[in-house]
Amino acid sequence: SLCVPFPPPQACRAPIMMFAAFLSLCGILLTIIPLIAVSEEREPRKFAAWVIAETTANGTTGQLWFALSGVVFNEFGDTQNIDWDDAQCAQYVDEGACQDCKAASGSAYISAIVGFITSIPQLVMDIQRSTPEGDLNCQKSFGIVTGIVGFFGTLNSISQYLANCKNNLPNVSAYGENIHYELGPALICLVIAMALKVIDVLVHALMPTPLRNQDDDKDGVKEEAKVAGMPQMEEMTQRPPVQRGISGIIVRTRASRRSG
Repeated sequence: SLCVPFPPPQACRAPIMMFAAFLSLCGILLTIIPLIAVSEEREPRKFAAWVIAETTANGTTGQLWFALSGVVFNEFGDTQNIDWDDAQCAQYVDEGACQDCKAASGSAYISAIVGFITSIPQLVMDIQRSTPEGDLNCQKSFGIVTGIVGFFGTLNSISQYLANCKNNLPNVSAYGENIHYELGPALICLVIAMALKVIDVLVHALMPTPLRNQDDDKDGVKEEAKVAGMPQMEEMTQRPPVQRGISGIIVRTRASRRSG
């Protein structure tokens, strides 16, 4: 049978959930790359830059790679690896912007970690729900919740860095030339990872749990109601019916006298 999406039949459970697991695995790898930018080494900062800037002066192109722990500056073939607190940061960038990026990097790093951590249980839930025997209602809920938390954690990481670092960087170089900024590999990876989390949440929401689990929930509610209410009902049914006479004396019915 064809795997229709609304809702997908149980026969499509394995391919759909394993596809979601593949996307979650890709999301984990994508969220690792931005965390590399916390390194103080030059090459990791360039490889996992969050923002890349480029400017031209005297016919020479200068580039800057903004990471989480500092910035790498390349001009006239000379590459400088600079921390946010270094005096050179104010020389090549701007003193206020360096401090803003340092503060933004701390918040962005924490949010990026949240996005990475929540990707792991997402992958586990995807694999667990790929078989009817392993699928439970609580796992469906957990898969949705972790995806939503990871989505907002990743979104917060992106917005923190863009709003408090990139937007505060100078638009004109010391030579009076315009500086052009673009998203670095780290932010591109985070945007893709965020989109994958949305897909994963939708898959969990649309994939129904096995009918037996839904029936178990209903039976559980009925059982709780039975446990809570049936003793009183049984006690009431076991009591012989009584009626009061005119004089106020309680008189048993004929049925109760015969049973006695």
